[in-house]
Amino acid sequence: RYFFGGARGADTDALEYIARTQPASERIVILPNGLRDAPIESRRAISQYATGYLELKNTGPDRYQIRNQYMVDRADQVLAFTDGRKTGGTFNTVQYANSQGKSVEIIQWVNVDKNLVMAMNERKLGEWLQNLETNKVPKMNVKGMVIASMKKFPRSSWPLILQQLHRLR
Repeated sequence: RYFFGGARGADTDALEYIARTQPASERIVILPNGLRDAPIESRRAISQYATGYLELKNTGPDRYQIRNQYMVDRADQVLAFTDGRKTGGTFNTVQYANSQGKSVEIIQWVNVDKNLVMAMNERKLGEWLQNLETNKVPKMNVKGMVIASMKKFPRSSWPLILQQLHRLR
């Protein structure tokens, strides 16, 4: 069983990844308030990849922390995507998980400028992907941008780019 926060980005990318790689898994999205309050991109991912969702019906200023603690309290292991900041929701959630004695794995989130990726030519994109593989950057950090940037290249180059993308974890 997997719990996801339902936010755009890491949450929905992780949801999609688990749905594709472990299709028999239970994938539950925990929403701080309700599905109608989630961003449209999140609602699409939830309808396509989640096996269920839970609305906590909390509208207070601490609703995201309450949601995160709810997930930690029910988890055996916590996988956190972070940009390394020592403040904010992910940092607080990791601190809470540690205080509860949970096993925590942290994956460094890479801050990538989408416009920079979109402007890369095929050679630069290939070099960039090779660098990401060397530095063990998770695929879900960059997958959407790479696929969007591929559309400007001839279809004949797509297999090589996708092969490089799939070598990322």
